Formats: sequence, structure tokens, C-alpha cells
Amino acid sequence: MKLIAVLGTKGGAGKTSLAHLLCLGASLRNHPIAYVLTDPSRQLRAEGRPYPTLDARRPETLAGLVEAAKTGDGWMIIDGGGNRPAFDQELHQLADVTLLPMRASAEDLDTVAADLRTLQKALIWPYAWPTNPLAKKAVSPFLDAMNTTFPGRVIANPVPFVQSCHELLLPVLDSPSTTVRNVARAVYYELDERLTSDRSPPG
Repeated sequence: MKLIAVLGTKGGAGKTSLAHLLCLGASLRNHPIAYVLTDPSRQLRAEGRPYPTLDARRPETLAGLVEAAKTGDGWMIIDGGGNRPAFDQELHQLADVTLLPMRASAEDLDTVAADLRTLQKALIWPYAWPTNPLAKKAVSPFLDAMNTTFPGRVIANPVPFVQSCHELLLPVLDSPSTTVRNVARAVYYELDERLTSDRSPPG
């Protein structure tokens, strides 16, 4: 399995929502997937989800899952918690891909920039990004700054702001809205394309 870590120092950046979006999108495409919770401040939300949700808040459980991921197909999405730099560094070394969600704020920009300097293979994924043309123009300097400072490490297609994504954090996920499903498919395709291109032999 591919080990995909969704990490970052800043709380509230969208790690858990992005992890669940990726899992939902993969499940909608019948792609083998598992969600792994590691944040001790959160509760496992398993009911109604069309993908396995695993509790790895204990270090020994996480170690066993990481070992198990070395075989089999699909993705294991590990949802990290905020403000755990040593944990993030260790997991980053084990992961095939590390994703750092970033919202459109100066605080997010500063924190993610610091994370990128220590997690040297990590990718930024702009998250809950404005879709209104005026708002997009207003926050475009954030992306420009990151692309200039960290070329090649910003995923080009931001995850759009969708109010109904809060459904993913509810205790029970009964039936995700069409909007959430569409965003989930989009983020799945984005990551799958990147992973596929990374496997492609040079032309």
C-alpha cells in the first residue's frame, strides 16, 4: 500500500477533512483505502463511512499498521495531529507522500513554510480555497509566494472551499452530499495522477 501522511504543525488547517475527502474519493472509485486516526485529541468517526477507519492513537498500533502497509494494494491515509513536529518528522520519513494542507491566511503561510523546511519531501495542498473570482485574486499572493520559495512543491489545483465538507467530521456519515462527493472525486484524481506520474518511467 502507498502510505500517505496528512501532516502539519498548525491546527485547523484541514488535515482531518482532507484525509476523509481522499478516503471518500478513493472509495467512490473502488480503490482500496483505509483511514488511520493518530490524533489523541480526536475521536474515531467510523459509523456510516464507506471505507475502513482505524484507531492508531497508540504508537504501537500505528507501528503495526505502517508495517502492514508494506504489502497489499491501495492507500493508507494517516491523519496526523497539530503541533507534533517530532511525530511528523518520523512519519514523513516512512510515508510515500506527505501532504500539508494550507488555508489562505498569513499564519498558515508562515507555519507551512516552516514545515516544508523540515519535511523536505512534503507537498503543500491549498485547502478550503476561495472560489469567488475576487477572493481568489485576493489570496493569489499566498500561492505565488509558496511557488517562488518552494518550486514544484505546491499542488496546482487547490481543494475548493465547500461548506458541506463539515459532514465529514460528523459522528455519523450517512450520505455525503453531491457537492462533497464531487470534491472527493477531484482530490482522489489529483493525488492518483501525481502518484501515477511518479511511477512512470522517464520518456
